[in-house]
Amino acid sequence: MTIHPKLKPFIYGLGVFVVYIILVLLLRYFSNFEPVKTDFFGLFSKNDILLGFVVAMILTFSHERKKKLK
Repeated sequence: MTIHPKLKPFIYGLGVFVVYIILVLLLRYFSNFEPVKTDFFGLFSKNDILLGFVVAMILTFSHERKKKLK
């Protein structure tokens, strides 16, 4: 079974986003820090989600460029 080539970057970006969210949760758990405004599930602020989205986009774009250079 093969994955459609246009779907691969989306899956990669989703994976990066999930890893980012897990790291945020771990850091909050071990530092006992809670944001002032938790908008999503009582765990994440809008800034966390936005930053995770930006990081996922940048890393996916960089990954795709590296693949094209090879």
